[in-house]
Amino acid sequence: MRGRTLTALLFVAILSLLAADFTVGCGSQAYVYGPVSQKFDVSGQETDRLIEINGHTYSVPNGFYNIVQVGDTVRFNGRKWEVIKRAGVPVQPATSP
Repeated sequence: MRGRTLTALLFVAILSLLAADFTVGCGSQAYVYGPVSQKFDVSGQETDRLIEINGHTYSVPNGFYNIVQVGDTVRFNGRKWEVIKRAGVPVQPATSP
């Protein structure tokens, strides 16, 4: 009986580790939702554009980094970043006379 209990516990532990790795996605971003608290441009290169959401830092594409503002509520569905709600009134681009 003791051997079966140990085997069962080991089996559950291994399954738990595999399930945790699957849900995290091996370090890739799965689903992110929340307000942007900070923006970082680490080295001035387009590949180092970061935003902070709920205490976690995420790398974002250059185009999204340029349009998102601190305080905006954003989401990432695994493929695409989107601004869900703006923090303030969006600034209209200036037009030339």
